[in-house]
Amino acid sequence: MSLGVSSAKRRILAACAALLLPLLLAPAAHAAAEPRHHVPNPLLKERFADEEEEDGDDPALSALCQSYLGKPNPYRPLAPNTDVINGDTIVPTGSQTGCSTAQNETTIAVNPENPRNIVAGANDYRLYNTREARNDSGGFAYTSFDGGRTWANVQLPHLDYPTGAAAPLSYMDAAGDPAIAFGPHNTVYYATLVFSRAEVPDDQQLASGIAVSVSHDGGRSFGDPAILHLDGVTPAGTPTPTNIFNDKEWIAADPVSGDVYVTWTQFTYDTSGAFTESPIVVSKSRDFGRTWSPMRRVSPSLTGFPGGITPFGSGSNPVVTRDGTLQVAYETSVCATAACDQPADHDAVVVATSRDGGRTFRHTEVALDFDFPVDEDVANNALTGENFRVNSFPQLTYDRLTDHLWVTWADDRNGTYRDGESVRTNGDAFLSGSDGRHGWSKPVKIGTGADEVFPAVAALAGRVAVTFYTRAYDPRGIGLDYAYATGWGDRLSPLRRITTQTANPQVQFVSTGAVTGKELQGVFIGDYTAAAVGADFRLHPCWTDFRGNPGRTLPNQDVVTQTLPMFP
Repeated sequence: MSLGVSSAKRRILAACAALLLPLLLAPAAHAAAEPRHHVPNPLLKERFADEEEEDGDDPALSALCQSYLGKPNPYRPLAPNTDVINGDTIVPTGSQTGCSTAQNETTIAVNPENPRNIVAGANDYRLYNTREARNDSGGFAYTSFDGGRTWANVQLPHLDYPTGAAAPLSYMDAAGDPAIAFGPHNTVYYATLVFSRAEVPDDQQLASGIAVSVSHDGGRSFGDPAILHLDGVTPAGTPTPTNIFNDKEWIAADPVSGDVYVTWTQFTYDTSGAFTESPIVVSKSRDFGRTWSPMRRVSPSLTGFPGGITPFGSGSNPVVTRDGTLQVAYETSVCATAACDQPADHDAVVVATSRDGGRTFRHTEVALDFDFPVDEDVANNALTGENFRVNSFPQLTYDRLTDHLWVTWADDRNGTYRDGESVRTNGDAFLSGSDGRHGWSKPVKIGTGADEVFPAVAALAGRVAVTFYTRAYDPRGIGLDYAYATGWGDRLSPLRRITTQTANPQVQFVSTGAVTGKELQGVFIGDYTAAAVGADFRLHPCWTDFRGNPGRTLPNQDVVTQTLPMFP
């Protein structure tokens, strides 16, 4: 049986009590027991909580990374894993004082014209914001020209207040949610969410927007950002009321024409602060990122809603196929009515297709998407025994040689539940494929029964690789490894380990339990990981690692990668 609406809303409100980083998760959800899926509630009032705990600046708390100060790093050297972070700084204040600053939420892309040229990115907390008196997330690119052996760290200029931005971006305190794509002729596009942390009235949202920085030299340097969209700030850089928070952007580029698309979610609220919808939107550039079109709506409208795919989505992920078609994967609700309160209502992975340059879209439901359970103490979706928030957002990739699309995501459909409550999670990664014309294949499970989360996917010439975090090497504990499976199409190999040692994800970002009041270590490790493949058939996974760089730094969140063969 399914939980009733009022019961679901009580559970959701408890889950939202300690949310949200302005690097926001999807709208909170109805919880259902049979089947176990969550449906975003359009009547739910969500508010941004103070992010101090998750940013680790509360001096009353002590992050686990501080316990290593003055001691040797307990992990072995990373090799053949490679730490891409150079010139990291030390946190000067708060619960992570003395620790190396964190980097998380990874993105990576390979130059289609030069497979030795790779550019990655992450939320990078090495910048100190004097206005906040703490370190905050900024935009950094990590660039390699030797196939991933060595990496230069490049700070994106003038994105926000800490990087000397002019108005209106001078009002923004931080940048995050990085997404990178290569266009033709060594052009790199780096999309970011920019946002302010200034206090706003309860019925308003924080200022936020989307920006894109462009490099024309393969990622050695980046120009000033182009602003795609802003809410909550005037052109003069002063606050103005808004009912929208922009979030979770992603970027795709046509490697031939140079057309570029950015998609993102607009979390929208009414004048009382009650959530109304979260449509996916898109903006396009036809001049290599210099100018951008006004945003257009990807999601269906609630006006005259006939039932079906709703505008209660998040986690969009676009690609451009070789005929110029734009494909956008995202997670959303499929409901009989806009209230999303019927037993058959469910969450799903959806792909929106536009064959007219992003003006109109046709939407296809790929598969059911069963959200992870809410941990009321974490106040978010989480794995059993873990404190970091998780999601079921899809990632989409395109094989240009076979003209085939592949989408992956992770969910908890195989978790153990009793009386509608989670007993133990069993996150599995899933993979589905399509030629873009004849529907999507039945999802193939990639899992071990020990929780796999945050999958990424890459494909070339019919060979597909899915990468993800796994607890397979510490099934009764909290340790994580990064692993992958590869094969022809969806006939994938068993799991292969990438990390050389299991690591504790609870090293940074500490908060207080919403129910128990206890110290919760490791509440944020980022909301996604990344993988890319070059024309040389070398796979480049990119993830947030927790070992630091033994021999150089103590345990902390760093961006780590390794060059792997697509044919192991």
